[in-house]
Amino acid sequence: MRTTTWMPAAVLATAVLLAGCTNTTAEPTGKSGGDQTATASVDPAALDTGSYPTSPAPEFGRATQETILDVDGQRLAEFTIVPFEIDQELTSVKMPTMVMRSGKNLGVVLSDAAGDIAHNHQMLYGYVSTAATPTTKTTDPSRSVVQAVMRFNNPEDAAATAREIHQNLLTVDDGTGLETAENIDILPNTLVSTGQTNFDAGPEVSVNAFTPHGDYLLYTWAKAPAADKDWTAKAIAKSLQLQEPLIDQFPATPTRAQNGGQSAQLPMIDQDKVLIYALPEEDAQAQLGDDMAAYGPRGMAHRSTNPPLTYKILTDAGSEHNAVYKTTVYRAKDDAGAETILTEFYNDLLAEGFTAAPTPQGLPDAKCATKDTVNGTQDYCMVANGRYVGEASGTDNKKDVDQQISAQYLILELADQNAE
Repeated sequence: MRTTTWMPAAVLATAVLLAGCTNTTAEPTGKSGGDQTATASVDPAALDTGSYPTSPAPEFGRATQETILDVDGQRLAEFTIVPFEIDQELTSVKMPTMVMRSGKNLGVVLSDAAGDIAHNHQMLYGYVSTAATPTTKTTDPSRSVVQAVMRFNNPEDAAATAREIHQNLLTVDDGTGLETAENIDILPNTLVSTGQTNFDAGPEVSVNAFTPHGDYLLYTWAKAPAADKDWTAKAIAKSLQLQEPLIDQFPATPTRAQNGGQSAQLPMIDQDKVLIYALPEEDAQAQLGDDMAAYGPRGMAHRSTNPPLTYKILTDAGSEHNAVYKTTVYRAKDDAGAETILTEFYNDLLAEGFTAAPTPQGLPDAKCATKDTVNGTQDYCMVANGRYVGEASGTDNKKDVDQQISAQYLILELADQNAE
């Protein structure tokens, strides 16, 4: 499934208002490559894999003290509500949607002051997901939600962070005006404040809500046209209804204090051993803490251009963990599930305006698509091999994408089809 484009943290603050896109599934407009049959055979000798590896990577082992915040943050994605679960129309993914690697990252999500407060209370890590209702123009009114879960060392720090950020919103004007304290009757433990701004689309109301929950701080920001203010309260209530029981299921790595002063055994980086089958990303600057990861259906939905479809297809296919690195690897419970993932995700590309593109030499079973955008020509190729599906993408370099998916196919030839 095509994922959103991730940007360095310095760019995220200005990227919140960037539009995403979402579409429903459509029937394919032609065969892969336009002239290949689904039964054509692969010719391994003809594959051009460039300099990419063609065998699985060594096992990644366990996280280290240097990587545990990234790894637990990635694992947390599966236990953070996707905005479409709050309102099924919130399908246009925005930034920030990412692992929060420290309290300072809350500055990107909310404000520099909030980031400083969270940092001072030793926030460990978190995950944030942002989405809006689709619009055709920047002047169209929309509804938006930011959903975040932040982990602290103890309940006291989580609660103190909530109080101090809430108070800051009420007393310090950051240029958009002071917020007003509010109450939501059915949420007595939630600190709520509202603000109003005027845009071309008309006046809008936004609500910040902070709910301490054990070692976690749950944060929801909801925005809507002023006439739909009631929707913001309902969105916050729905988010907590879903988020509180979900975060209670998160198998967080114990801190030293929680583990009797001893270091806990750290989790495996590669959940279910699927990441070893993805092509590695050699550009260290392209790794922002969100890739080199294994995500479940909800974790993948956060990153998708069509979150509801991604969540449903991966859940139905029994795809418990999927690898995100330079390429993406989906693993279904069986071959039929993999074929469904391939077909549905490829069809969704076509529904988004992509057109069928030629397949790589020697790999006629691949499905490729292309689209000209303001950022260049976007190319995608996908291929199924047993219960696995590989996906490669790139901009203005179809040859490289072909090489990626060719190498990916050969790696999947060596994948353990029975791995769990």
